[in-house]
Order: sequence, then structure tokens, then C-alpha cells
Amino acid sequence: MACCLRGIFATICLLAAAPTLAQRVQFPSMVNDGAALAPVSPPPAFPSSPAPAFGSSPAPTGPLPGTLPPFDPYASPIAPAPPTYGAPAPYSPYAPSPYSPTPQPLYPDGIQTPQLFPPGSPSFPSYNQAIRFLQEVRGRYTWLSPNGSTKLGVQDIETSATFAIPFFRAYNPFLITPGFAIHFFDGPVTTPANMADLPPRTYDAYIDAAWHPQITSWLGANLGVRTGVYTDFNTFTIHSIRIMGRGLGIVSLTPTVQIAAGVVYIDRNLIKLFPAGGIIWTPNPDARYEILFPNPKLARRYTTLGTTDIWWYVAGEYGGGAWTIKRAGGGSDDVDYNDIRVSLGLESFALSGFHALAEVGYVFNRQIVYRSGTPEVNPSDTVMLRAGLSY
Repeated sequence: MACCLRGIFATICLLAAAPTLAQRVQFPSMVNDGAALAPVSPPPAFPSSPAPAFGSSPAPTGPLPGTLPPFDPYASPIAPAPPTYGAPAPYSPYAPSPYSPTPQPLYPDGIQTPQLFPPGSPSFPSYNQAIRFLQEVRGRYTWLSPNGSTKLGVQDIETSATFAIPFFRAYNPFLITPGFAIHFFDGPVTTPANMADLPPRTYDAYIDAAWHPQITSWLGANLGVRTGVYTDFNTFTIHSIRIMGRGLGIVSLTPTVQIAAGVVYIDRNLIKLFPAGGIIWTPNPDARYEILFPNPKLARRYTTLGTTDIWWYVAGEYGGGAWTIKRAGGGSDDVDYNDIRVSLGLESFALSGFHALAEVGYVFNRQIVYRSGTPEVNPSDTVMLRAGLSY
């Protein structure tokens, strides 16, 4: 009976423990033990985005959209677009520096509203722009015929060279030009009633310094000063050293029109200083009209032979010079020779760099003026021939 009671008690304990085993939390096994598992539906798919991570992660390869890139003090600067340069007119004293940026007109679409800095103006060139040290070497010969009742023949032989010296900015260098000239005179005839005389020769030895800054995209300048010795080398006084200069502002009004205005100081007995300037009009690449005082020039391209351009021109010039001389009577004096010249010429510009000119002209309003005041001579009008070569 005792055994039966123990069997009944064990059976009751097993029946009571079955619901408890069924409610126990069971963790899945890492090993597939072959048990049949209920299928699980996959989670809905969303656009993938990286989950935040607290460990190290690779740096992004570029700036996020809509943000600026980080500043890198060692990064190479972005190089601006290279500027274009205007070819200076080699026959014009008002030409811009060959290292200046192309002037941008104040009114690029015609005369409208003034703009101090027009939009879209190109950047100036960098400081690292190369400069050619020797700019140009030139020589010129001029002959004035000794004809007329009051004859005076003149021959001028001139030579010079221009060098570029960096100054502040590479595109605005100093242009240094040493030069030398000899002037041969035939006349005037000296008589007891007319004690006019000139020595057989006078000389110029000078150095010229010029600067052509491009102040803004539309405003430039032509500045220069020349110091030299002008004498027959038989006399030397304080007047043998002459200082001359020029200062002009050049405004690019439109793409084809520039306006120049300023003064020129020539340090002569008759005239010391006079206003200078006018209009420079380039309606097309085949024409350039410099309506400028005191040296106007109207030029047009005639033809092109191979790589050489041939231009013809009409020009005006206030000619002459001033020197200290030894008079026929033995004393020292200071003399001017002044004239006005109108010429017709041809000039060529070769791709190799050679520039040649030949012209014929008429010379009038001629004057010989002495500092002593006695006498003033007016030689007869004459003709002029001139030839020049530069490289």
C-alpha cells in the first residue's frame, strides 16, 4: 500500500510541473539543432543610412552638399584665368606698357552710366610674369634740305635702347631709355647785319625713365622724365643740363575710343610747358587714329606681306631742340631750334620684331631763338626725309 501511495504522489507532481515548463523563457541556440522553427516575417525595407558609430570611421571624401570645403593653409591657390595683353602701338608715345593688362573700357556697350569698376573686369597678371630686360634698340636718321633764301640744313642721327626694370608690380615696370644724338647744321648764313650762327654740330646725351601704370581697368597713365646734357661740347653751363617730362592720364572710354590729357615739359627758351592730349580712335584692327597734340598720327594698314604688316600714315610733329653753344664771337649762349613738321610715311612691323619706317615731309614755321635775344632767325621752309629701324 505504501508503494501505491508513493506512485500516486509522483504522478501528481509530474502533472503539476508540466505547465511551468511550458512557460519558461528559452533563448535560441547558436547552432541549428534541426528543430522546426516558426517562420518569421522580414522587417520592412527603408533607405539605408549609416548608423552612428562610436568607433573610428573613414573621413568623408568631400564637403557635404551646400557647405564650404575646409580651409587648408598648405593647399595650392586656384590660379586665375590668364589675362590678355594689349599690343602697344610702337609708333606712339602714348602707347600703354606692354606689361599692362588690356584696358577695359569705361562704357563697354557704349556711353551709358559711369562704372568705376565694370563687372567682369579681368584679373591683373601675377607678380611672376616674366619681363624681357632689353625691350628695343632703335636708330633714326632725319635730313632737312638746306634750301631757300635763308637756308638751314639739318641732319639728325639718333640712337637709343629701352630696358625694363621691375617696379612694384611686374606688369608696370620702369622703362629706362639711354640715348645719344648728333645734329649737323648747314647754316644759317652769318653776315654783319645778321649775326645768326650755329655750330657745325651739337649733341644730346640723355637718360629717360618712363612708367605706364594701369591704375584701374579703364584708367591708365603715361609718366616720364628725361635728364640729359645738350651742348656742342665747346661750352658747358647750367643750361647744358635740361630736364624734360610728361604726365598724361588715359581713359578707355569705349572699346575703340581712348582720351588722353596732360602736360609736356620741354624746357626750351621759347616754350617751357604746353598742354598735351586728345583722342585715340581704333575703329578696327586696320586703323589707328591718334588725334593728339603735339604729335598727331593717322595710320592705316596697307597690306600684309608674309608675316610683315605694312602701314601708311600721316603725322605731325613739333620738332627741334635746345643746346648751349659757343657763338662765332666767342661767347656762350643757349639756342633753340623749333619747327613744325607734317609727313607722309610707310612703316613695317615684322613678326620677327623688326620695325622700319620711311617718310617724306614738309617743314615750316622754323625758328632759331637765342637766350641772349639777338637775333631771332626764321629759316626758309624746307622738305624732310627720314628713315628708321628698330628691333
